[in-house]
Amino acid sequence: MITFKKVRWKNFLSTGNVFSEVDLQGARTNLIVGTNGAGKSTILDALTFSLFGKPFRKINKGMLVNSINEKDTVAEIEFSIGKLDYKVVRAIKPAKFEIYCNGKISDQESTVVEQQKNLEKNILKMNFKSFTQIVVLGSSTFIPFMKLSVPQRREIIEDILDIQVFSTMNLLLKDKTRENNEEIKEIDYQFHLLEEKIELQKQNMLTLEKRNQEEIDKKKEKIKELQKNEVKSAEEIHKLTEAVEKLSKEMEELSNSKEKLKKLNTFLAKIKTKLSSAKKEHKFFKDNNVCPTCTQVLTEEFRSSKIKEGEDELDNLNKGLDELAVAINKEEGREDQFVQLSHDVLNKNSSISQANFQIATIRNSINELDTEVKELEGSNPDKKSEFVKLEGLIKDKKDLSKQQANVKKDRDVILAAGHLLKDNGIKTRIIKTYLPTMNKLINNFLQSMDFYVNFTLDENFEEIIKSRYRDVFTYDSFSEGEKSRIDIALLLTWRSVAKLKNSVDTNLLILDEIFDGSLDQSGSSDLGWILRNFDDSTNVFVISHKQGMDDKFDRTITAEKDKNFSILKETVNEVTHGLVG
Repeated sequence: MITFKKVRWKNFLSTGNVFSEVDLQGARTNLIVGTNGAGKSTILDALTFSLFGKPFRKINKGMLVNSINEKDTVAEIEFSIGKLDYKVVRAIKPAKFEIYCNGKISDQESTVVEQQKNLEKNILKMNFKSFTQIVVLGSSTFIPFMKLSVPQRREIIEDILDIQVFSTMNLLLKDKTRENNEEIKEIDYQFHLLEEKIELQKQNMLTLEKRNQEEIDKKKEKIKELQKNEVKSAEEIHKLTEAVEKLSKEMEELSNSKEKLKKLNTFLAKIKTKLSSAKKEHKFFKDNNVCPTCTQVLTEEFRSSKIKEGEDELDNLNKGLDELAVAINKEEGREDQFVQLSHDVLNKNSSISQANFQIATIRNSINELDTEVKELEGSNPDKKSEFVKLEGLIKDKKDLSKQQANVKKDRDVILAAGHLLKDNGIKTRIIKTYLPTMNKLINNFLQSMDFYVNFTLDENFEEIIKSRYRDVFTYDSFSEGEKSRIDIALLLTWRSVAKLKNSVDTNLLILDEIFDGSLDQSGSSDLGWILRNFDDSTNVFVISHKQGMDDKFDRTITAEKDKNFSILKETVNEVTHGLVG
């Protein structure tokens, strides 16, 4: 079980240079409240950034840096798995990513990508997507399971059931398949080559005592032809190389077009802004003769002067816009030219590679023909030695034939294993085994929220929803409140299945503003009943901007703004009612 203990952050979003800290085990039920923009959802971004290197919300990582202090952004999380205590520290400006286990830092020689992969695969055993489906239910940036694509749904289920290993095995098997195919191809080539050598040896033995000068001349003529082709290919390479050098020089001249275009567009935006302001001012003096601030009457002379100034400024700005448009069109044309030149260089380099390959092939053929010519021009070898050579070739063919049979037998085994590891193979069998349990849990949670439908996921993760009257519905056909109940039921199901499968078991459950949106009072009450019946090891955090729910939670964490920085205040409550009941 993953027991999340503590998360802390500073210079993170609206938080200043003092650590904000939340004890994730401090209370069983926790309410995080605050006005919009106070920083109550910052805990979600701090959690996902420290664990996965990206915020929960759909914002750029650079936006996590506090806009006032502009540096030293840090998020830390502490958790335990069995007897192992972990701490993950991640920072921006300066960048930092450290993983501690029982106080000892992990191998810092590994790349950030390698460390992150180890954290997700070997320690947490879940990725960002799994985390958002098992630990967090959000109202804004959260993508419900039912709105995911079929491949995304499959990925989530495979993570929960801990069967991604079969996908990894399948990838490894694909590599093995490619190696096996290459080996078969090479053996087939060698086998074909041996057959040709055997046949050639037989012919040599038949013509041993009588050499055909015509054959020698033919081979020499072929060599000359190949040599001419080699020269042509070399000349072509020279021409292509010169063309590439010329195109490269042209590309260098055009390389700064993108930056120029960026600056021109920036300037264009500024001029448009100025033009808009100038239009407003010009219109004001044309339409008004009274100052809106001091209520004094504007003289006609003053108005006329201002109108004339406005017209001149508008003319100048419009002229500037036209000139910028011409410059932008010019730079866009240069950028298109740069792209075209890049394609030309790529094509010509490809042609050079082909020509080099042709030269290599020609030289190999020439060498082979030279060898054959020398054998034909030489003295007649002993017939016995030629026969021994033929026997050796035949033996090599037999040995290669056995090797060929063994490699093709391996291919059959690989094909059988590949069929088993496909999505419709062993993974589907495992999923089919757990689907009845999943569907039963989903419907139990729905019924606990007084939502009486028969909800079923098939093996393709498509929903089949029927009412008690056997009417068929889809997820999208329900109201937002009903969709929320389905989303909650799925979240709780994934947590239950993950715990049952022992793939992911955690104490943390976060509900982000689900009581503030489409979930009605009845649904909120039903959800409260479900959450109250979680075991004592589950720490529930409800993020809301609703007031007056403090007595329903063991602890209230209030997010407030103090001198433009977010701060957290904790209050231990005396619970008088059940959670959201």
